[in-house]
Amino acid sequence: MDLIEVDGSRGEGGGQILRSAVAFAVIQGRGVRVSGIRAGREVPGLKRQHISALQVLNRVFGGELTGATEGSSAITFVPGSERSQEVSVDMGTAASVTLVLQAVVPAVALTRSRLRLQLVGGTDVPWSPTFDYFDRVVREAYLKVGIRFQLGASRRGYYPRGGGRVEATIEPCDSLSSLDLSSTMEMPGVELISRCASLPRHVAERQLSSSVGELEKSGLKVVDAKLAQEEADSPGSSILIYHVGAGAFLGADGIGSRGKPAEEVGAETAGRFLRAAESGCALDGNLADMLIPLLALAREPSKVLVPEMTSHLKSGLDLASQFTGCSWSADNKDGALMVMIEPRGGHE
Repeated sequence: MDLIEVDGSRGEGGGQILRSAVAFAVIQGRGVRVSGIRAGREVPGLKRQHISALQVLNRVFGGELTGATEGSSAITFVPGSERSQEVSVDMGTAASVTLVLQAVVPAVALTRSRLRLQLVGGTDVPWSPTFDYFDRVVREAYLKVGIRFQLGASRRGYYPRGGGRVEATIEPCDSLSSLDLSSTMEMPGVELISRCASLPRHVAERQLSSSVGELEKSGLKVVDAKLAQEEADSPGSSILIYHVGAGAFLGADGIGSRGKPAEEVGAETAGRFLRAAESGCALDGNLADMLIPLLALAREPSKVLVPEMTSHLKSGLDLASQFTGCSWSADNKDGALMVMIEPRGGHE
């Protein structure tokens, strides 16, 4: 089998190129070699969550995987024809569960497979979506295009020990729907979830109060606000601000850290949400990075208004074009950016 060669150092040179390349390879049943993995990072090469994502896909699809060791700068993956319907992986650290799901969910769904996946690791850790964001924002946006999965977290996992326990059930997707999210939208009403684990309840309360204050000061209506206090192997906190509905999928999350006041975590998260809402776009920037490249696999063209062209999004679109032959363009509109994708053949 001829391998598709992917330069993992392109764009921001991060792990998303690897995850997307392997997912596209699985979906299309093609072998891939990714080199220069995470070349743009201070410590390049594979980390635990990248290896876990590769291992899950390899176990599900019975493929041939080489180079999947910590620090490795290149991997080769050739998916097989077998399908496993249940996989469990303990990542042993606070490696991000949601980054694993980011690769596995579309790969499984768009090969018309079904998987029950159990993961142990970090549910709310730096440089990755929080579990709540993935469950309440990403899941709903994926459902809009026909990708269905359910999530549950019986225990949260924070840095450094992890220990979060997540179960995902991924359903087959027969046909990926295109998207037309090209209109600007009104400022939405929003919901919030503030959590803390193995910390006093007032940490979550202060995160929440600070976020609500910033949102209401800017004229946004808070329609629901929840608090949760839990136990975890390592203490930690997180907060999600989101709006899902009426064709909009917006979210911003934040994670507490030692020495950082909870009020600061809440205010910063509110600021990120406000910037996304004020753009008038139906997707926030992080969700756009994950979702839009997949639209290359739909049968019909898509057009989506996004706040900006991030390096993640451009790398993802270029990768989608390399694998599928799709064409894409981006034009300024009302202070935002209209991204248009023309598939070539779609998801057959």
